[in-house]
Amino acid sequence: MRIAICEDDRPSRDYEANLVRGWAMRKNLNITVDSFSSSENFLFESEDRLEYDLLLLDIQMGKMNGFELAKTLRSRGFSGQLAFITGIMDYALDGYEVGAVRYVLKPVKEENLFKILDLVYEEFEKRADDNFILQIGSDVSKIPFDDIIYVEASGHYVRLLGKNFEKEWKATFSTVSKSFDEKRFFCLRRGLLVNLTHVLKITKTECTLDNGEVLPVARNNYDDLNRAFIDFYMEKNA
Repeated sequence: MRIAICEDDRPSRDYEANLVRGWAMRKNLNITVDSFSSSENFLFESEDRLEYDLLLLDIQMGKMNGFELAKTLRSRGFSGQLAFITGIMDYALDGYEVGAVRYVLKPVKEENLFKILDLVYEEFEKRADDNFILQIGSDVSKIPFDDIIYVEASGHYVRLLGKNFEKEWKATFSTVSKSFDEKRFFCLRRGLLVNLTHVLKITKTECTLDNGEVLPVARNNYDDLNRAFIDFYMEKNA
């Protein structure tokens, strides 16, 4: 579980980070806590690394406040949890726009912060099975399965196309494909898995996706694809 704290007051930032680590020790959890001194610092340091499960954002910061940072991150695809730290409750309604889980009033009290961390961790556990964990070297990314459009073999590499992003890494397709649920992902042909969530139309030779792409369907695969497509949506809407 990854948590980031963005707070321009250093003593407050260190205090909040220590509280988070103390909570994790009580829960016997393995977490990562990163601290940032401003919105601008966060955007610079965490560019292309939006895999945080929770952001604790101070509202009243320098040039870019916590709300503006949250809006920017949401526009870039950040889907984790948000909590704001503030001394002024008048900001409360603004948080609904960016899906904030809760507010923590300053001075931050242990019991109030721990309640939020407990809520976030419950959600984290529920969502843990809904993500593909991709490790490239020392970089580890958590990618929601719903955001993956298709996965295909590309020589000695595997290419993953997602909503507004693309990944490619050296691996065998047979090994990677084991991570994908057969009820949600269908093998259109050898070395090509498509997420049925993103399928709009199928024919005996083609599969049209919601991003406009058309993928080939292997010969004799239409009946199985059609059945899998129907079963997937029947179960999803049950």
